[in-house]
This record gives sequence, C-alpha cells and structure tokens, in this order.
Amino acid sequence: MKLTTYASSLHDLSLLKDKKIDEVILAARSFSRFGKLSHSEFIQMAKRSKELGLRVLFEWDILMTEDVFETKVKEISDYLPSVDAIRVQDPGALWWVLENTKCPIQFIAENGNHNLKALEGWIDIAQGRLERLVLSIELPKATIQEYVEKLSVPCELLGLGRILLFYTPRSLLSPLNGEKLALNEELAALGESEESPHKGFPLVENQHGTFMFHIKEFCLLDYAKELSEMGLGYFRIDQRWAGWEHLDLITNLIMDYNEFQFESFKQQYPQELMRGFYLVNKTDVLFPKLKNARLQHREGNYLGEVLEAEKSSHLAIMVKNPNGLNVSDKLKILHPKGEIFETKIFSLRNLSLKEVEFIPSGDVALIQFVGGVWVKSQVFYID
Repeated sequence: MKLTTYASSLHDLSLLKDKKIDEVILAARSFSRFGKLSHSEFIQMAKRSKELGLRVLFEWDILMTEDVFETKVKEISDYLPSVDAIRVQDPGALWWVLENTKCPIQFIAENGNHNLKALEGWIDIAQGRLERLVLSIELPKATIQEYVEKLSVPCELLGLGRILLFYTPRSLLSPLNGEKLALNEELAALGESEESPHKGFPLVENQHGTFMFHIKEFCLLDYAKELSEMGLGYFRIDQRWAGWEHLDLITNLIMDYNEFQFESFKQQYPQELMRGFYLVNKTDVLFPKLKNARLQHREGNYLGEVLEAEKSSHLAIMVKNPNGLNVSDKLKILHPKGEIFETKIFSLRNLSLKEVEFIPSGDVALIQFVGGVWVKSQVFYID
C-alpha cells in the first residue's frame, strides 16, 4: 500500500520526499475545492516535484455548472504539460479528460457511489484509462475488502483528514461580514447547531462555495496495516488544515503501528478523531426502535388504530376490521409504551358528529375520551 497526500508549499515537498512518498496531489485554486495554489505557484510546485522524483497528480474535484465547466476546459491546457494524472469528481470533467487528453485518470467516487455496480460502471466508462478509484469513507470494512478484491483498478481511501458534511455553492459566511470575497480569499469560522448541543463545526467559504466539516476528523491510522493486507492500493493523508507537525508520528504509525504511539498521537493532534463506519455501518441502527414491537401485533381481535386523542372530548379510531365497530363493543387499547386500557363504548359518533350505532370498516369512529391513551395506540375487541 502506497501513501498519497497533498502539498501546498515547496517546504511540504521536501518533507514528503524525506518520508519516501512518491506522489503528491497539487490543488490549483480554480480547479480544487480547497486548493490555494495560483497558476504560477502550481507550475513551480510541479517542476520541483519532478526534480524530487515525485509523481504529480492534478486535482480537479469541483462540481460545475455548464458555464463554469466551459471556463475550466479553456484554462486547464496551461496545467496539463506539468501533470502525470488527473483526479476528477464531476462526470463531465471525467468525460472531457477522456475525449481531450491522454492523461491517466483517478476518479473520486466518494459521494453517491456506494455499490459495486456503480464503481464498475465508472471503470467501463473510462475505457481503460482509469488508474485509480477513490472510495467513500462511509463504506464499512467488509465492503471495502470486497470492492478491493473485485474491482479491476487500485483503490484509494482517506486515512486521516477532515470529514465533509455539507456543501453549497452559495456564499454563507461573507454576507455576515458585509463584503464579497475576492477569488483568492477564504473565510473560516466555527458553527454550532441551534437544535442540539453540538458546536465547533469547521466552516470554510471560498470562491467555490461554503463547506461544513465534522467536529472530529476521520482516522484509520490504527488500521493501515489491515487495509494494506486486504489489498488497498493507496492510503491518503490530508493535513491541509492541521499542518505537518505530526508527520513523523503519522508515517511511523502507518509503517509500524504501535498502540502507545497512537495514543500519544491522539493526545497531541489538534482535533478529536473517529473511524466513522469502518468497523460497522450503524446508519440503520435506529430502524428497529422506530418499529415499535408492541405495535406490530395486529392479528386476532385487532380493530384499528387511534388517530387522535382529544382530552375531555374523544378518541378518533380508524376502523380496520371488516366487522366494523358497534356501540355495544368492549375495547382493549394498547399504548405504544405497553400500557393496556380497557373501556366499554357509551358514545359512538361518525365524523359528522352524529351519534350512530355502527361504524363500518374504513371509516373513522369517535368514541369517548380515555385518559392516558396516545396517538398510534392499537385497539382490539374484548370478547
């Protein structure tokens, strides 16, 4: 497994070369979501990278409208002679690179490409030009292993870096300052939720829009050896915000994991760390809780469901049993929390508030209010 990472300065390049990293991702300001290099800086960085024996990867990961896309395809020709491969996320950019260049392609499939067929489809579309797929950090370990084994191109996964939660092309921070951002400017802030106690979400606004990140960073340094053994091709380290202060610890942990060193790293690192869904994908963990087991039993004497409980007035029951509801019936009402209430009907009305003797199946019955009964309670006949 090889390491790949970003460089934002000539000093970064020297540090990375010393750590035996043989490729570098360079991000031009106008083509990369978080790129800071001007055109001249990019060319200078690419030249120095080649002198150090580093392979240069050009990151074109912005999502584009048609107008923006037409502008970018005119600008990119100035960069192409300096790069060894192009990383793209927008399908339009992928197709343009296929049709207009001979560059190897790395497709960033981190968003919305979570199934094997989709990933195989991108490989087919690339017609043999795809040299790498960048997988989503939302995939659990078993799925990553399956994809690495079955896909015909090497795969890359983020090993350490920020987790993007939200993106909009709109400018959300600069209006608060009352000034519009220049093309080479960036605003950063911390956000918090009005609906929860969570706070400290990093926010970034630049010429491409506004981005919000998780309060914790994604980290699989302690599973790097495992990922290497399962056949992962590339392990990406993104320190564009944290800096390279911990480079030695990071590379040592990847090459020769030590639990004591890892605990030391976590204490020194400026952000809290998390491994996301790597060990288990818990996005569906709430489903059983949403399906209350007490409310699932609807056999035998099942009558229907409480739609409304109006204190001192009525219970509205959707009658679902073909036998309907008679004014003389006795009822058992099962509360979502498991409490049971019993009542004998002494008031039965239809939705016109007319007193009746019978409500057929499919209609709503209004009976007297029963204290403690909630909406969603299930109603049964008592024989």
